[in-house]
Amino acid sequence: MYFSCIVTCYNREKEIARSIQSILDQTFQNFEILLIDDCSTDHSVKIVESFNSSKIRIIHHEFNKGQNAALNTGVNNASYDFLAFLDSDDTWLPNYLQEMQQTYLKHPDAAFAYCSLVNGPIWTLEGADKYPDILNQGFLSSMISITARKSVVKGINGFDLRYKICQDDDFCFRLAKNHSFKVIKKQLAHVHGATNSMTKNQTEVAKGWDFLFDDYKKDILVFCGARTYARHMLNVSMQYFNCNEMIAGFKCYVKGVYFFLRPSNNLFPFTVKEFFVINKKLFSIFLRKIKRIFIK
Repeated sequence: MYFSCIVTCYNREKEIARSIQSILDQTFQNFEILLIDDCSTDHSVKIVESFNSSKIRIIHHEFNKGQNAALNTGVNNASYDFLAFLDSDDTWLPNYLQEMQQTYLKHPDAAFAYCSLVNGPIWTLEGADKYPDILNQGFLSSMISITARKSVVKGINGFDLRYKICQDDDFCFRLAKNHSFKVIKKQLAHVHGATNSMTKNQTEVAKGWDFLFDDYKKDILVFCGARTYARHMLNVSMQYFNCNEMIAGFKCYVKGVYFFLRPSNNLFPFTVKEFFVINKKLFSIFLRKIKRIFIK
């Protein structure tokens, strides 16, 4: 068993060495590293070249295409049947690939596997027919903690270019819709977060979640019920309010209230008590923001 480790990079000269070294330090050494350089203008590529490792293959984009296009380039150029994904500012623990390899050997029916993040919660969701649970939860895992069979990734047409935020959630949703998966209940991947990471922009993060749940609205209503969609919309409205995006937040809030009250076969509980708890938080944030506007 071999892994193709796909690392996408755009101007990460301060972090890229740490990420590449964490792959080279793996206890399981059957892998290649595909560095997809998305037209960096700094010294990122030179730093990777300085490793002088036969395991590293660098592929250059002629112009900046974005992370999802870079991921697809990696998928299309991967030599091996199992894919692993690492952001150029993050790292794996040394036994990451070893744990993944053992999981696939024990569970040959698994289309993909994932682990928990360092300093994060221990995730437990796994199995077949878990698509409704993932939609209800609203996420599964971070991209750097996921490995998958190349045939399965190609079967879902790789990464959706419409997404700039929440592409890992969209990827997990599509993988889990028709496939079985396994979880490794260990913290094996470490998110560090670069200064130029898009997730530092909380307004873009809110827009990303808004787009994700709108994109999966039909499936959420069918597989989970209206109240799951309502809960997601209320949480997105909270994100918008925290970013001072009051109009966008209010629109999501109205959607949330409407779908909470709408008659539906709600397969996952979202009680009136929980609804009012979220509303209390929302109105607290909303009033605080409004007060600041008038004080100015």
